[in-house]
Amino acid sequence: MKFLFRSTVIFLLSLLIFSCTSVDSGKKFKEPELSLIFAGDIMAHTPNFSMKDFSIIWDDIREEVSDCDIAFANIEAPVDDSIPFESYPTFNMNSSYPIEAIKAGFNLFSLANNHTNDKGSSGIQATAKWAARIENETRHGVRPVYFSGLQEKNDFSYRTFYFGQWKILFIAATELLNTWANYSEINYYAPNQKGRTGFLNRVKTLKEKENCDLFIVSIHTSESEYVLTVEPKVNQFYHDLLENGADIVVSNHPHVIRPVEFIGSNSDNKIRKVIMYANGNTISSQRRKLDFENPAEIWQYTGDGELVKLILKFDENGFYLSEKNIQYITTYSNGNDLVIRKLNETFFNELDSDGKSKLSKYFRERKKLLENIKGIYTWQ
Repeated sequence: MKFLFRSTVIFLLSLLIFSCTSVDSGKKFKEPELSLIFAGDIMAHTPNFSMKDFSIIWDDIREEVSDCDIAFANIEAPVDDSIPFESYPTFNMNSSYPIEAIKAGFNLFSLANNHTNDKGSSGIQATAKWAARIENETRHGVRPVYFSGLQEKNDFSYRTFYFGQWKILFIAATELLNTWANYSEINYYAPNQKGRTGFLNRVKTLKEKENCDLFIVSIHTSESEYVLTVEPKVNQFYHDLLENGADIVVSNHPHVIRPVEFIGSNSDNKIRKVIMYANGNTISSQRRKLDFENPAEIWQYTGDGELVKLILKFDENGFYLSEKNIQYITTYSNGNDLVIRKLNETFFNELDSDGKSKLSKYFRERKKLLENIKGIYTWQ
C-alpha cells in the first residue's frame, strides 16, 4: 500500500510539473510561420450577380487562398438580403455572393469603402448584422472570419485575434465616401491633415493598447481611380502609419494594380514592413470589352488584380518577411459566367488548345504589363 501510495503521488506530481511546464512554454511559443494573402476589391456588377453559381468564380484560386492562414479582401458594396442585387452606381450584394468568397478561404474583410453607404443607414445596418452573424457562426470553427469598417458603439471597429500565439490586430477605414449620409456609422476620416493625423493617433493608441505582434491596416484611399502611380502625400501618409505602429498597410480604390513596397531594416537586412498601394479588382466586370489592339489602355487594367502572398517568421525584433509571391489574376468570361483565372502558362495553354490564340495573346500581354509595375524596396 505504501508503494502504491508513493507511486500515485509521484505520478500526480509528474502530471502537475508537466502541465505547468507546458503552459509556461506555451506562452512563449510562436507558430514557426504565418502565411497571409491579400487580394483587392470584390465587386458585383450585373454580369457577376446574374450568374447561377457564384462558387465557380473562385475555383482557380481556391487552393492558394485556403492554404493561407489569413486571406484578406475588400467587399465593395453593402450586403443586404432584404433588397435585390444592384449594380453601379449604387451597389448592393445579397449575402450569397460574398459567402462564396468565404467558402473559398477568405477570412479577413474590409467593409469600409466609398460604396459602403450606397443604401443608406439600412444597408449599413444590414451589412453589420450579416458580418456579426458570420463572425459568431465561425468563431469556434477551424477558420474564423473577421470584419472591420463599420462603427460599433459610436467608435471605429477593429478586431484582435490569435493565430497560435501570434496576436493580430486589424482595422479597416475609408477616407472616401460617395455621399456624406450616415458617415458616422462608418470607419471614416477626412483625407486632409486633420483627418489623417487623427487616424494616425488612433493607430498609435491601438498599437499601444493591444500590444499585438502584427498590425494590419486597410485603407480605402481618396485618390483618382484608374491611375497606376501613387500620390507623394499618400506615400508619406502610409509611411507615417508604419511609424505609428502599423506593420502591413493594404490600400484599395484605384481598381488597378499599383506597386507593393517592402521596407527593410539596414541593421539586419530583413523586410519588416509592407505597403500594398492597390491590389486591383479581384472580381468585377468593369472591363466590359477586351481591347485586343491596345491591351495597355488603362481601362483594360480594371479586369485584373493580384494576390500578394507573404510568409512571415518571428525573431527577437518581431516579424520579418521570409518569402513573398505575387500571383496576377484576371476576370475571364467563361461562356455566360465571369470567373477568376490565374495569369499563368496553364491558362494560356488552355486558351491555345481551345483555338483561342487571340485571347491567349491578349492575356499574355496583360501579364507582361502587370509585371512592369515593379515592387519598391526601401531600406531604413
